[in-house]
Amino acid sequence: MNTSTTSDSEAPKQQRMGVDLLNGPVDSTLRIFALPLAFSFIVNMLYSWIDTFFVSKLGSAAIAAIGVSEQLGFMIFNFGSGFAIGTGIIVARRIGEGNRDEASYTATQGIMTMLVFSTVLAIILGLFLPMTLTALGLDKDPQVYAFTEIYLYALLFGVPGNFVTFQINAIIRSSGNSVYPMSILLLTTIINAILAPLLIFGWEFIPAYGMLGAGIATAASQIIGAMISLSMIISGKAGLNLKLKGFAFDFPLLFKIIKQGIWSSLQMFSVSISRLALFKFASNFDPKITLAAYTLGLKVDLFAFMSVFAMGIALETATGQNLGARQEHRIVLFYRSAVRQLTLLLGVLAVLTYLFGEYFARIYTNDPAIIRETVEYLRIACFGYIFFAIGSITLRVISGAGAAARSMMIVFISLVLIQIPLAFILSHYTLLHESGIWIGVVLSYIALTAIGYQQYRSGKWLTVQI
Repeated sequence: MNTSTTSDSEAPKQQRMGVDLLNGPVDSTLRIFALPLAFSFIVNMLYSWIDTFFVSKLGSAAIAAIGVSEQLGFMIFNFGSGFAIGTGIIVARRIGEGNRDEASYTATQGIMTMLVFSTVLAIILGLFLPMTLTALGLDKDPQVYAFTEIYLYALLFGVPGNFVTFQINAIIRSSGNSVYPMSILLLTTIINAILAPLLIFGWEFIPAYGMLGAGIATAASQIIGAMISLSMIISGKAGLNLKLKGFAFDFPLLFKIIKQGIWSSLQMFSVSISRLALFKFASNFDPKITLAAYTLGLKVDLFAFMSVFAMGIALETATGQNLGARQEHRIVLFYRSAVRQLTLLLGVLAVLTYLFGEYFARIYTNDPAIIRETVEYLRIACFGYIFFAIGSITLRVISGAGAAARSMMIVFISLVLIQIPLAFILSHYTLLHESGIWIGVVLSYIALTAIGYQQYRSGKWLTVQI
């Protein structure tokens, strides 16, 4: 094994920078760890809203282009995020076992592999972008196609930075530290907020680049974020140390990470497929209205789900560490605590979304048709919030134990085999039209919860070795 560039003797000091998921009180520990994560996701949502807000000034076609671009970007991100999650799961298990040196070694392998992989991926994706946009039917509206294409070409330059940052953040979170990832994301969001209006509309000697400017601003902030993340972990300030001296790829370890990560990637790929299918179904009506409404409505959903994503990551990390420490009983306590807290929170958010969703839509557009369709979407979608929350955190417990294949199958069944056919049939073969798509989404969330909880109760996920 390679020697560390900085001594792991600092581990006790570094561990204090995070929370104690092995011994701390369950309810408060979960909240303390999840709060910075929730704030990070909210900041990430603002990151997206910033682009949408400024780009919306370019018209409804630009809003639709941003919506499609975000879903394609999410799919692109899936190619590397699964590997990052797989690395994080193994790092969390090693920390739970008390083997921090091995955790640092695993982290180094993950980061270096991600850097090489993401660079190659960005080049390949650039070559196939026009073909992809045509396959999605965007050529039906030349303006939406042009906006989407130019935005994504710029965004591809930031793919390596985005992937590396996500990998480092996943590793740091696995050590119990959720503050550093939040700080990095906050900084990159501020950078994007400054660059976006300057590059979209121009200022003084800076030309107005429109959609291209929005893509450049996002890519630049992602690259800067990666540089800061790398410097942080190389310095040892993030709780783990890179082992770069005499570095060589450890293919048996990488295969183990890929074995974990590929299922996580396929799980998120299933989410991407379902969302792109919904965009495709929506485009069969009035693309500029229905796509724009779904884009805006989805932003409200994702904002409401920030706490779910945060609690899920906290639960996944707690599961990995406590399994490593052979404290299975604490996993059950963490899960029950998360269900209680999220049911209350998402119930409140669902009511607020139902009552005040229209005001959000009016921030981005004055088009009565888009506002009306956005409100229709939100008043249906909010009924699935609690089901989505419980289903999602159940999956995180299962994947945190290393049973990523089981978690992936639950998502595939719920979102691909159930959601897509339901949404298509209800929207195209009933009088529900666009509303049928949104109802299909809610019903699939109910299925997600039912199937996930049945698998959780079986306990088979506790026996996975990694």
